[in-house]
Amino acid sequence: MWFVFACISGLFSAASGLISRRLLKGNKDSWAYSFYYSLIGAIVSLPFMLSSFKVAHSYSLWIVLFVVGILIVLQNFLIFKSTNFLEPSVQGIITKFRLVWVFIFGIFILAESFSIMKFMGTILTLIAGILLVHKFKKKQSIQGIVLAFSSTFFYAIVIVLYKFLFKEFNSSSLTFFIFIIPAAINLVIMPNSLKRVMLMMKESTGPVIISCGLGAFTNLTMNYALTLGEASKVLVIIEAFLIFTLVGEHFILKEKDHLLTKIIAMIIVIIGAILIRLS
Repeated sequence: MWFVFACISGLFSAASGLISRRLLKGNKDSWAYSFYYSLIGAIVSLPFMLSSFKVAHSYSLWIVLFVVGILIVLQNFLIFKSTNFLEPSVQGIITKFRLVWVFIFGIFILAESFSIMKFMGTILTLIAGILLVHKFKKKQSIQGIVLAFSSTFFYAIVIVLYKFLFKEFNSSSLTFFIFIIPAAINLVIMPNSLKRVMLMMKESTGPVIISCGLGAFTNLTMNYALTLGEASKVLVIIEAFLIFTLVGEHFILKEKDHLLTKIIAMIIVIIGAILIRLS
């Protein structure tokens, strides 16, 4: 059963990425979209949180959770801004760099043991990134790559902090709070926030709800798969669905530039991700 939910999570992730690319391509309001991504995620995850409510009782962990919320705001802003400039498959390849950061932080912060497989996976991920940077030399492509790469640093910090939060939060409650806190922060700090979010919903109601809803269910189905099967197996299956992103990008979005480079980089980065996940 874990395999089914992992596949569903991978499909939802690919579909969400394709729809958000179609919606945000060019210079669309990625910050307003980031708000909806968090808000709709909170709405979708609320019933699951209420059915198995379990939160921290110490103030220190709530402070950590608020810090995580701020980091997620930065991460989402960067990744969705990169969607303005970058094809989903290239973005998916670049975001695998989060595994490199997690590997580095795991050794130096969490005192995790060094692994040859993780190291080889890290090298392959770096090679895939270098290949893309060498091939995608347009100013907008480089800007998108830099934004996506920057988001991976904040993502990795969030993953490290999750290890502390899971001591008292369960997955459904934590999922709700990591959606609702960024949504609230975005609404407060975004310039002209109410005007911008209302305009986006008016212009693109369907795509916003569908893509953000799929993003929320990506997290929920992944978490459920993780409760049923081994984490390494679940995450490897989800990583492999980057192939579906490339296929959809080619045939649905009609973004066909540098196809061979994308395929080579995707194969390299998937192998690297599998080595890191299985180590």
